[in-house]
Amino acid sequence: MKFLHIINVRWYNATAWYAVNLSRILRDYNHEVIVAGLPGSPPILKAKEYGLKTFELDFNSNNPLVILKNISNVNRLITDFKPDIVVCHRGEFFWYFALKRWLSKRFKLVRVRGDRRKPKTDLINRFLHNNCTDLIITSGDFIRSIYLNEMKVPEHKVKTIYGGVDTSKFRFSLEGRKRVRDEFGFDENDFVVGIVGRFDYVKGHEDLIKAVSVIYHEKGVKNIKLFLIGFDTTIKTDDIKNMLNKYKIEEISKISGFRNDIVDCMSALDLGVVASHGSEAICRVGFELMSVGIPVVASNVGVLPEIIPNENIYPAKNVEKLIEKILNHKKEINLFSDEDFYSQFIEAIESLK
Repeated sequence: MKFLHIINVRWYNATAWYAVNLSRILRDYNHEVIVAGLPGSPPILKAKEYGLKTFELDFNSNNPLVILKNISNVNRLITDFKPDIVVCHRGEFFWYFALKRWLSKRFKLVRVRGDRRKPKTDLINRFLHNNCTDLIITSGDFIRSIYLNEMKVPEHKVKTIYGGVDTSKFRFSLEGRKRVRDEFGFDENDFVVGIVGRFDYVKGHEDLIKAVSVIYHEKGVKNIKLFLIGFDTTIKTDDIKNMLNKYKIEEISKISGFRNDIVDCMSALDLGVVASHGSEAICRVGFELMSVGIPVVASNVGVLPEIIPNENIYPAKNVEKLIEKILNHKKEINLFSDEDFYSQFIEAIESLK
């Protein structure tokens, strides 16, 4: 089949990762794929890195002249490529593909939603989703329920597909574990708890730092260590260091900085924590940690309760409950592979025939 993916995202966030990853997987299964996106944007660059065909257009412009030019270019692309399926991963310019689908019926239209923000429920948006869209794919049931209950989309038209990772890449490395633990001064008797991702308030780093401090100083678990695998964004490394000093665990904590050996860093952990206060419509790091074989404790935010074993879920921002889960977590993991991602997506597409 021929797939045209519209990935008009300005940065390489979870939505873009989901979309580009799906495009790569479809290409690897011998489908013909074009990734369309914003000129020079990170999703386009990543698609090119994967060897995918790309098409660049300023889909998000509100300039009437640019919009008219975009319509002309999109019409030409559809005429030349003749896609069987158009997949829109963002709302901008989705309206045009929806109207074109309704008027011409030359392709099937899929809307993928991997965003915690509620879709607009006005009459126009309900018309576009109910009457012009063949299938809506959500990255979690908590999003799916909005389409069913608030937008009144028929149940058979809305499916949840969580995503997946390349399990041949994200696999445990004993050699990597030893190397990274040696590099950061962890020995095999240490219980290394880690958090992976950008330094951002929404990710709950301070909650985990507080929890580890209590476990070390009050619970008497002297072999616990904290490994912060990430890089500066809204929180800087100095801010993280100040938190570690505040809670008196700077001597048992390490900060990785940006790393290219992320699988080895994950392999070095004994437990991963996703302490997010918000976001997490798609949890890439949760998939990756579990693929490496690392159990995960996570807050009850977004899609996390759907993908992480229930015994390891705690109420967001509740440090006391986080402490309990760290000390009494289950080692069970759930795997989400590329193969599962592909089979679920193709099954949904084939149901449209």
